[in-house]
Amino acid sequence: MAKNEINLQIITPTRKVFDEMVEMVVLKTVEGEVGVLYDHEPVVVMLNYGIIRYKKNNEKKQATTMGGFAEITKDKVIILTDASELEGEVDVERAKKAKERAEGYKNKPDMDQKRAELALQKSLIRLKMNN
Repeated sequence: MAKNEINLQIITPTRKVFDEMVEMVVLKTVEGEVGVLYDHEPVVVMLNYGIIRYKKNNEKKQATTMGGFAEITKDKVIILTDASELEGEVDVERAKKAKERAEGYKNKPDMDQKRAELALQKSLIRLKMNN
């Protein structure tokens, strides 16, 4: 472990998306963004749907998180989320189709509006990461 690096783990119910040493992490929480560097005060935060940013080897990178929690300790950030993709993993065509479907569902009174809104939010986050 290099000095002043932290271990970032992103875990979903189906896979471990990421488990590497990084220089910093910026999380999108329900209360706003939280920056994390080595020797951070221990805390657990609730994550919002969004894009987290991290720096590895002086290179800025991103990953999506679809809600969940992050446990932050002095030298580790563990993210537990429903779904996550790293840069380059997002299927843009699939995300565009999901966005179109969700937008169509939002205007139908017999559809679950909350579910349609969440589906739309997820697709928009995936598309935003690829812009």
